[in-house]
Amino acid sequence: MGKNEIYVTVFEKHNTLIMLLEKFGFEVAGKNLNGERVYIHDRHKLDYSDPFKCFPFINPAVDRAGYIIIDDTFHDNMFPYSELKNTLQESVGLSVENGLSKIYVGKATSVPYVIGQPVFIYRKHNGNGVKRYKSCLTSYCIITDIIRPKVAGRINMSFDDLMRRIGNKSVYDPAHLWTRYNLDANMNVIEMLYFGFFGEGHNVNMDWLSRNGCWPNGGYPTSYVLSRAQFEQILKEARIDVKNVIIN
Repeated sequence: MGKNEIYVTVFEKHNTLIMLLEKFGFEVAGKNLNGERVYIHDRHKLDYSDPFKCFPFINPAVDRAGYIIIDDTFHDNMFPYSELKNTLQESVGLSVENGLSKIYVGKATSVPYVIGQPVFIYRKHNGNGVKRYKSCLTSYCIITDIIRPKVAGRINMSFDDLMRRIGNKSVYDPAHLWTRYNLDANMNVIEMLYFGFFGEGHNVNMDWLSRNGCWPNGGYPTSYVLSRAQFEQILKEARIDVKNVIIN
């Protein structure tokens, strides 16, 4: 971390890898002596119009952030590297575990997020113990897509089209999604790019958020909009080097 440039070399025949590199903002700079393409990602030449191209850096124009609330079981499947002290996390399929794109499925009547907005992932503790101290923020993402297949009972997208959009990014199996699609009046699918996790011992619990003015006094937390100052305050509490995440 802190370096201005990183580079990757790849042979031209590896089309899938090349497409992935270009999606994440790497630009070809030439070829090396082995005939491989040399791709460079320069932190001083980032394209902030696309969260993938500027990954893992956040747009310096960011002025708001939010929370996404995920029950502990689903959280530990979606974010296996967001370590928690004294918590055994279940292993899941590599297709979800190794993916940087994450899918959240909700049923709220409205969606308070916008594409490009940072969100903190809040692990809602459902076990024993005081939830104020057990529930916590573990990681942060950027919203990359918002899909509303159903709104107030009205179908906006077929289930087959929805599954093609989601791919293997959801921890829900198709049978569960099909049930949600049929029974829920509203279905919101939020795609996120996994930018970073806080690590064991650095997660920020609900007690700290409340005591430091970063938690709503009333209403559901997903509707709460964090300011830029609050966003940075939380990152600092989680021992994240803000200057290495938001480059001004």
